[in-house]
Amino acid sequence: MRLAMFAQCMYPPWIEGIKNNSLFLGKELDKHMEIEIISHLPPKDSIEDSNKNDLHINFLLKLSDNFFLQIYYYFIWAIKSLIFIYQKKIQVISFQYLETSFILSMIFLAFFKWNTIFLLTIYSTDELSISYKKYFLKLFRWKFKKIIIISEYLRPSVRCLWFKDEDIVYIPISYDKKRYSYSSPSENRKKNTILFSAWPIKEAWSFLMVDLAKLLPEYHFIFAMRFFNRKSEKEMEILQSYIKSSGVENIEILRNITDMPKLLWEISWFVLPLQDINIKMLIPVALLEAMARWNLCFVSDLPNLALLVKDQDNAVLFDKKNVLELRDKIVKFIDNQDIPHNAQNFWSQFPDYITISSQYISLINSIQWSN
Repeated sequence: MRLAMFAQCMYPPWIEGIKNNSLFLGKELDKHMEIEIISHLPPKDSIEDSNKNDLHINFLLKLSDNFFLQIYYYFIWAIKSLIFIYQKKIQVISFQYLETSFILSMIFLAFFKWNTIFLLTIYSTDELSISYKKYFLKLFRWKFKKIIIISEYLRPSVRCLWFKDEDIVYIPISYDKKRYSYSSPSENRKKNTILFSAWPIKEAWSFLMVDLAKLLPEYHFIFAMRFFNRKSEKEMEILQSYIKSSGVENIEILRNITDMPKLLWEISWFVLPLQDINIKMLIPVALLEAMARWNLCFVSDLPNLALLVKDQDNAVLFDKKNVLELRDKIVKFIDNQDIPHNAQNFWSQFPDYITISSQYISLINSIQWSN
């Protein structure tokens, strides 16, 4: 069996959850079938990702900041993708995320390679809130055999696009669980250190960390970014300016974190202020990673997280617009040992990519048999 997977930019700092889900899923699927990943050409200054090793990634797509050049590239990609699918004799195509740059390729393949089977994985309500994407899915719903959702929270939104319930399949995402498989409570944690995970822009609630640090001067705050590039510089300058004007001195900024498991192992508490419901990832991988390390997690109270988080059981929910409430909850639960233990139990029961890939394979087989 041959499978083509259209995956978003296969380089950091592109949305890590989506990118890594495509890579880890691709590696497991590659053990059972021939898989070809189609993705975007990395820029020259991109950071190499070792997770790409041993995968067949075909960089047929290209991005540009020039609008007219980008439109031109869309047509070139569509033709290249069509030729590639014909040459490889691929009949099943999985699209990871409803990416704008994939749409013209989807249209070309739908009309000129009509016997292909389309699967689409939806990661967020963000994909379904844009008008032209909604119209596209309605017009071409006949081509998509199954819509895969990573959270049951997405099901009502997909139903609104005229997809039947039996055509919507829930398959969660995961992360590299092997890196966390030897977790146990650690006595060597920095007891007064709180890890804060957000993008530096104000809209991602990075300023909340500054206000919180000012209210809790006895704690050391770490603002951690997995990948930091030139586009982040101006955003970080604004954040640092706010830190300085607020007179806060208990914040440490770490950039280009390559060993997040180690960092999570050294701290006890983790704050994740997800910015809004239309985020790119309805299952925040950073939260699962922190749970795996027995961290006490404080997470903003978005409705989609109700399917993941039981308040004051495996994490603590807070209103990100109310920094005083967050301060009070940190003080109240800071020494709680039951919540981290429950969080680790929740993580241990979360499916790994072997399980997830088997769900994909079963789904593909059932579709092929029905055809």
